[in-house]
Amino acid sequence: MREFDVGIGALVVLHGHGDEPASAREWGRRVAPAGWEVVAPGASRDDEGVRSWFGTGPRGADGDELRRSAGRIAELVARLQETGRPVAVVGFSQGGALALSLGLAGCRPDAVASVCGFLPDVDDDDLLERLGTGPGDPPTLLVAGSADEHVPAFLSTDAAAVLSAGGRPVTSVVEDGGHEVTTQAADRVRAWVAEQLARSIRVSVGLPVDRTDTGAELVSGEAIAELAAAYERLGFAAAYVTDHPAPDDRWLAGGGHQAMEPTVALATAAAATRRLLLHTNVYVLPYRNPFMAAKSLASLDVVSGGRLIVGVAAGYLRPEFRAVGTDFEDRTARLEEALQLLPRIWSETSVAADGTGFEARGVTAEPRPWQRPHPPIWVGGNSPAAMRRAVRWAQGWSPFPTPGGMEAAVRTSAIADMDDLRAALDRARELCEAEGRTTPLTICFVPFSLQGYLRDPVGGLAPMVDEIAEMESIGVDWVALQVPGLARAEVADRAAALAQALDLR
Repeated sequence: MREFDVGIGALVVLHGHGDEPASAREWGRRVAPAGWEVVAPGASRDDEGVRSWFGTGPRGADGDELRRSAGRIAELVARLQETGRPVAVVGFSQGGALALSLGLAGCRPDAVASVCGFLPDVDDDDLLERLGTGPGDPPTLLVAGSADEHVPAFLSTDAAAVLSAGGRPVTSVVEDGGHEVTTQAADRVRAWVAEQLARSIRVSVGLPVDRTDTGAELVSGEAIAELAAAYERLGFAAAYVTDHPAPDDRWLAGGGHQAMEPTVALATAAAATRRLLLHTNVYVLPYRNPFMAAKSLASLDVVSGGRLIVGVAAGYLRPEFRAVGTDFEDRTARLEEALQLLPRIWSETSVAADGTGFEARGVTAEPRPWQRPHPPIWVGGNSPAAMRRAVRWAQGWSPFPTPGGMEAAVRTSAIADMDDLRAALDRARELCEAEGRTTPLTICFVPFSLQGYLRDPVGGLAPMVDEIAEMESIGVDWVALQVPGLARAEVADRAAALAQALDLR
């Protein structure tokens, strides 16, 4: 079933009465969590050529048409669930009504959401029983628009009360806006779906393209493609690469490493995979003009079908800044400048902006990223300033361990042990509250025990797995790992042992 064998989850989006599937696909891409496939079926056309999931009249909805449409979507959901991925159904307006009615066909997605939806008025004494109102029925979210003149908000809140009467987990919210999938509604649904269907901590594993001494064995298009496909097959959620265009000799002698150009390496991985997310960990934005960075990253998101995670940071190697011709001292200011400008470049036409070393007057950069409104951005760094950037302008925060006084070398704050990490996560939650942030902040961290595992991948595996479980319990969403090896087969075997130990399949 190749047409469904993409994405780490599937989002079935149901358009409103009179709309086309393309409209649902557009807002569906804003609703879908990163890396999820969007499937947009279309309703049949009525006698007047209008797409409609079911007819309505003075006596309410046509029950037979409603059941037929529910049956169609039930078949689609069943086929998607056969791939072993989570499946959520989200509908708008009449599509929202259909999403709430899927129980009529025995359909049980992993989650259901309705935007500006309602329960159809059907002459059926057993309707509520068959809709599913028990605690074992799918968790459901209803989002209404406070100024919706077509489907007043009370219809959604009444539907929520009916569906939750028997214990079904139902969340109902009223957002500002009218009869549309607003940005606020899309953000609300995306965060809710991600929260409901997050099964466990997720793993981004490094592609070993920093091991340039191995030559084409690990640093080649063939090697990237082979290992990326293996990572996907083993159940890793993402693959990452680092960013060092011109590392200096002293840093390399002290344990530093080389790196391929991130978008080139990840585009190669994208061509060999269909579900694996592509993670820049991290992309040093101050090395680059923000318009050039936006173009490269958007292009990667497009060619990968919306699988990019943009991990970014300020950078810390002064010689590398000199080598690429950018100023070291103002790097944090340019990072903040780029964090605010990238979403504009990715969404606006005729952008006007003045910044460090550039002046834009009425410029438009296309293609747009595949993901809407843009790929998730995760800000790296441990300092209070890095945390603040993540909370204000990004979707995630990527702190990292600094054992043995390493924080001075990489110019950041210390997170030397699990107690430090707990305290940092507490501060991040407090800052989210102080800033009025309502969407969850994704946390990606590197285990303290990773270096021990890299030195001893047999003896160090179990301690790292235990530590990852502890990190999950305190609120870490992702971990970034590497596997040792100087040959493809060795890297693949170590990755397989790691995936098995983490029970990724």
